[in-house]
Amino acid sequence: MNLLHRSIKVLSCALLLPLSLSVAAQAELNTTLMLTKKTDKTYLSWSTEVTAVTRQEIYRSTSSVFEQAERISVLDPYQQVAEDHNFDPHQDYWYWLKVIDADGQEHLSNLSATVPALSYQAFATIANSSRCKAGATFTNETVDCGGVTVGSSCANDNEGQKPVITLKNATVKNLRISASGGADGIHCSSGNCTIENVVWEDICEDAATNNGKTMTVKGGMAFNSANGPGGKPDKVFQHNSKNSTTVLTGNFTLTGEHGKLWRSCGDCTDNGGPRYLTISGVTVNGKIDSIAGVNSNYKDVATIRNLKIKDYAAGKPPVCEHYTGVKKGQGKSVKDKEYWNSASCNVSKTDVTKL
Repeated sequence: MNLLHRSIKVLSCALLLPLSLSVAAQAELNTTLMLTKKTDKTYLSWSTEVTAVTRQEIYRSTSSVFEQAERISVLDPYQQVAEDHNFDPHQDYWYWLKVIDADGQEHLSNLSATVPALSYQAFATIANSSRCKAGATFTNETVDCGGVTVGSSCANDNEGQKPVITLKNATVKNLRISASGGADGIHCSSGNCTIENVVWEDICEDAATNNGKTMTVKGGMAFNSANGPGGKPDKVFQHNSKNSTTVLTGNFTLTGEHGKLWRSCGDCTDNGGPRYLTISGVTVNGKIDSIAGVNSNYKDVATIRNLKIKDYAAGKPPVCEHYTGVKKGQGKSVKDKEYWNSASCNVSKTDVTKL
């Protein structure tokens, strides 16, 4: 697309934008849609304030006018990530999500386009979006970042990097963490934390760490490159606090190459347990060495349901592995093997399917 053509398209989008949303949707933008473009796939992720969702539908068009869009997918109510892999790579597209509630009312998201300049994000208030920056701490509140991108630095996969965002009994949603600025991702430092519709463009040290009570990751997605800013693929979610839970749900999606999805700390200071993991609707659309590592001697429990893994075959990758946890300075945490339906691995082979 040459510069003149691109300029005309941007101008056309600006003129047509008011027509692309229904009157009801303009009055109530309660669903935020974000788009992440990969070579052969377009990923859509979102958050919604609609309660009692019964159905979700994705629409796509080659213009910014919703009335010209076609429905390309019907989704389960719990899902917050979807992909489109049936498209012309030389064509720009606009996407919308329609959410239908229990009363049959329809709620339309903002439009999101394969060319970011042509998108319309339903950004949060200026006050909120301006607060979403590297080093921010949110306490006892919900902060909607409206799709903004933040980041600090990435010193390979070195331990001890600072978090980009810290949550203290708080929620952050609709956020991108930049590929070269992921540092130690998001920390849940206390209380109950929710990370909703967050996109990690390339994980640095870890995507998120649970030092609180319950850390819930709803939807969103994370990419990790084999030789990117974060170095060798490592774990995605680190769990340090004892008597606490990490929840992964909403079709949280991994792409790229990864070490583990989740690991209970193997050698923390004053290490112990139990720690709990709940996976309920997660997609691994990339390479991964293993899914969950539990310290069986500390009575950890990983409960896994509705897990989809690209090219999955028995043992490739291992889904739930027992480890022996140790206190810092008292040796190395040693891996045992993969287990099914054990006291620490609450997962059956039917809970895992090939993608």
